[in-house]
Amino acid sequence: MVFLTRQAEFAASHFYHNPALSPEENRRIFGKCNPSNGHGHNYILQVTVCGEVDPVTGMVLDLKELKEILEREVMDPMDHRFLNHEVPVFATTIRPPRTWP
Repeated sequence: MVFLTRQAEFAASHFYHNPALSPEENRRIFGKCNPSNGHGHNYILQVTVCGEVDPVTGMVLDLKELKEILEREVMDPMDHRFLNHEVPVFATTIRPPRTWP
């Protein structure tokens, strides 16, 4: 079994806002993450695939195909985008900050 990891970096902006709350409640709960013009982050995405090496190609997965998938699914829709306005899943979903161990 071989593991292959590919990394992609992108930048995007967003804000936290719950339309069911008043502007004051949103500011109190989300603080500096609530401005309507948003705030930005630099993201690092690591994708790992694993499998047996194909005896014909010598690859677990065609790296060109993996790059095309990352471009289509992550980079094109999210790089330099305002996530709340330009990525449909984030238009109605509040994502709390995630902390990593």
